[in-house]
Amino acid sequence: MARRWRFAFALCALLLGTSSARADRVTWRVQAGDMLSALAVRFGVTVEELRTWNGLEGDRILVGQELVVGDGESGDEDDGPTPERVAPTPEPEETSSDEEPRVVATANAARLNRAERARRAQEPTREAEAPTTTSDATSEAPRRDLPSYVLQRGDTLSHVAVRHDTTVAELLAINPGLRPDRVTAGRSIRVPVAEGTMRIEHVVRRGETLGRLAERHRVSVRDLQRWNPGLRRGFRAGRTVVIWSTVPASVSASVGAPNRGRLVDAEPLPQHPGYYVRDASRAYGTLETVLWMQDAVQEVQDRHPRSPRIRVHDVSLREGGYMNGHRSHQSGRDVDISIYQRRCADRLCPMRRMNPDDIDVERTFTLLEHWLKNERLEAVFLDYALQAPLYEEGRRRGYSRAQLSRWFQYPHGPAYPLGVVRHYPRHRDHAHVRFACPDTDDECR
Repeated sequence: MARRWRFAFALCALLLGTSSARADRVTWRVQAGDMLSALAVRFGVTVEELRTWNGLEGDRILVGQELVVGDGESGDEDDGPTPERVAPTPEPEETSSDEEPRVVATANAARLNRAERARRAQEPTREAEAPTTTSDATSEAPRRDLPSYVLQRGDTLSHVAVRHDTTVAELLAINPGLRPDRVTAGRSIRVPVAEGTMRIEHVVRRGETLGRLAERHRVSVRDLQRWNPGLRRGFRAGRTVVIWSTVPASVSASVGAPNRGRLVDAEPLPQHPGYYVRDASRAYGTLETVLWMQDAVQEVQDRHPRSPRIRVHDVSLREGGYMNGHRSHQSGRDVDISIYQRRCADRLCPMRRMNPDDIDVERTFTLLEHWLKNERLEAVFLDYALQAPLYEEGRRRGYSRAQLSRWFQYPHGPAYPLGVVRHYPRHRDHAHVRFACPDTDDECR
């Protein structure tokens, strides 16, 4: 008989829906930015309980949706809007088993424990609600060496603390003047970061992706978007992106000498509108090598529209070391490239033996000039005869003979000991570029 009564009641409850829940249950209307996990922490329940009470199969909830969020017994206080209480519905007595009441009591005790933890976590919030006039902190400006978060509609400080793995007390400490009872949508507040985290400003380069940038600095795409509002719609070349990371800008390392070295955490040289990578498996370098290659080629593209592509023949293997066909190219700093030429079939300049008159001196000098001015180079190995037209182009651009003598061996002869661009046999069909050791690579030689 009791079983029939229980079945009848369950059927009625199913037909009536959540509006006929127990008298002490509470509901919450979903706000923008709400998540089941955050609501579970806020109301001292579990995500699984939220799914069960609301007939949810996953974690998807909609703004404006009304959710059952607790039994009311938890007594959980919150610094946000007060949940609406549902009208009471009579419930039949449950006397069929001595075991079931103990199970219910255990579940209620667990909810009470979660509620107590939630209350203790929010105690600093309630203490801070009392106005203070003796503290000097309220007159200070928020710290600028921390990432910011823009408060969303429906946010509470406890909600924000959960999202950023911190406490309400810490949020109040780093945001002087912030009050838990005045959390306004649109306000920007500072949030803490882990010890040792650095603020990095990165200028987006052409062809770069958000995912690759996140991977390079060991952060998530979601973090990048949180630190840079509007990044999803405005990730384009030239934009400055703020990154908070414990990983320095250079995560790769050139170890040892170019002819006896290795490469750690190599960066692949991606394709670019200004160059063609012959073999991706032989095109790994340090992060600096990759960025400096892209920067210089992009400058040629910007200053000389409709420039043909140059060919990147070899850089290094993924882990460096010996590469077939080369004595160097072992530590991620050497790049063999073709030279800009007056005539390039299919707009791709091949590696072919050239005479001085074959060189496109304007584009080639712009490429070298970018590296030379910024002190990116250790050496460029190029046939002495091909240096002459580049030297003369430098004179046309207004560089002094003294400056050009520091950059080129020409006109002092192929044995002249100075000059970044220097003669080397069998380099009349290409230039061998060797970038300088990055400042962060102590073992680079």
